[in-house]
Amino acid sequence: MVTDGVDGERVRDVLRKRSDVLAALSTQRRDKPALADAVGVSRSTVDRAIAELVETGLVREVGGRYEATHAGELGLETAREYRDATDTLGAAEPLLDALPEDAPVGTDLLEGGTVTYADPALPEAALTEVLDRLPEAETLRGFAPVVKTNYVSMLQDAVVEAGLSVEIVVQTATLDSLRTITAARPAVAEFFGADAVDVLTTDEQLPYALWLLDGPDVEHAGITVHDGGAVVGVLSNDDPDAVANYRDQYASVRGRASRLNPATLRD
Repeated sequence: MVTDGVDGERVRDVLRKRSDVLAALSTQRRDKPALADAVGVSRSTVDRAIAELVETGLVREVGGRYEATHAGELGLETAREYRDATDTLGAAEPLLDALPEDAPVGTDLLEGGTVTYADPALPEAALTEVLDRLPEAETLRGFAPVVKTNYVSMLQDAVVEAGLSVEIVVQTATLDSLRTITAARPAVAEFFGADAVDVLTTDEQLPYALWLLDGPDVEHAGITVHDGGAVVGVLSNDDPDAVANYRDQYASVRGRASRLNPATLRD
């Protein structure tokens, strides 16, 4: 069958309606009765589906049976990626709504991403995604608009006991506020002054906290969104393309930051 002139809108419509049939044909060749049994639909539905899938070049007939074409395999993969991204987008809407309008969050950060919201009774539980991976990591890099003493205590054991290396960029205004909290200064100064911890400062307004975890068995990145200093939620990802995007963001901020002398926190 000639498929020249089939447009993208037609392909999208067929993928939306017939993805279950296409998925069944992506695993093995089937005739129409076997396909009806595999998908759990009537023979008439299979007839219509096959006609549309063949017409758009997503399926071909081979000796009385049908199989997905290369275009069909790619179309199915694209449809799944779109579904996954829109599922994450829906789940992340309240978190995205708490971000500044110019926050650099694109679709690549949503694809394959995990969204975790803070529990009002236990807000730091949203950080489980990163904390659970700390034992696997050798380095933690990131930037943060908010620094809390409980964040420091969460990392302290990993630095002291597991040898985690930390590099973090912090807003200057955040450090200025920490200097006014006498009770917080010793713990923060001790952590920032550890040999395995490098701290830099920036005058920029950071849109969220960003982290990158790297180790032999882990490549993980994500953002923590705050509202008024409180955790709203976390968007994290293990996908290499998403992690590369986070790395670029971090490198850009770090390149404009200045190294901190931790002793200034004790003054």
